[in-house]
Amino acid sequence: MVSMSKQRVVTKTAKVIVLLILVFIFFLPLISMVVTSLKSRDELYVVPPVVFPTEPKWENYISAWTMIRYDKFVFNSIIISLFYTLPCVMGSCLAGYGFSRFQVKEKKAVFMLMLSTMMVPYMVTLVPLYLIVSKIGLANKRFFWIIWGIQGTPFLIFLFRQYFSTIPYSFEESAKIEGANRFQIFFIIMFPLVQTAVIIAAIFAFQWSWSNYLMPVLFLRAEKVTLAVKLANGYVDMKQNILHNIGMAGIVYYTLPIVIIFFALQKRFIAGLLSGGLKG
Repeated sequence: MVSMSKQRVVTKTAKVIVLLILVFIFFLPLISMVVTSLKSRDELYVVPPVVFPTEPKWENYISAWTMIRYDKFVFNSIIISLFYTLPCVMGSCLAGYGFSRFQVKEKKAVFMLMLSTMMVPYMVTLVPLYLIVSKIGLANKRFFWIIWGIQGTPFLIFLFRQYFSTIPYSFEESAKIEGANRFQIFFIIMFPLVQTAVIIAAIFAFQWSWSNYLMPVLFLRAEKVTLAVKLANGYVDMKQNILHNIGMAGIVYYTLPIVIIFFALQKRFIAGLLSGGLKG
């Protein structure tokens, strides 16, 4: 009995140690980013390299905020992300509901065709999309992100389809008996039942739009660009040398919203990926 209890303690301790090592490896880029943001410029290039700053330079965070008018480009990123996220979630939800509930002969073929677009590289469609947007006069207009988002994305459409498929048809049949039309059934009954999927989809869509660089740099100009674009070229000195320490401080600011959103909603996020519509 004693040996068994000791074996359990050793096994549990080993598991904890392995998990701590994995957590450290996972957070190592974030730790490196924060440490670099607190170094002086001289400490970045000294040989042998300095792991931790001798004196943390907290003023780097003030410089990161003031050098590029951080608040203005944060506002731009939030607007662009919301302009994309809200219609993307709703468009994907409606499409997923249609694939789950409408009985059309070509439904399976259309659904497979839609999923196959996930295999098309993003870069392949970017240039044709830019040419089309320029031709119709939507370049440098935030309204384009609403149009781009309302079509939804294949992954989110698939996610919503799976959630709606777990909801019994009896829910809708009861509503039809009471005289509800299709839109009332969707918005009053079905949509609240997939609220977990809505949260997951909103996290994915917001994160993608917030971190997207190529589309804003192509479609937006000057004062309308997002924070991701400004971070790439804003932290330089008079000789156009990159200020890596101040840039890292700016990136710390940049990653905070996504980290906060994920940890605030991680229980719903993980539970939602493991459960169906009724369990959400």
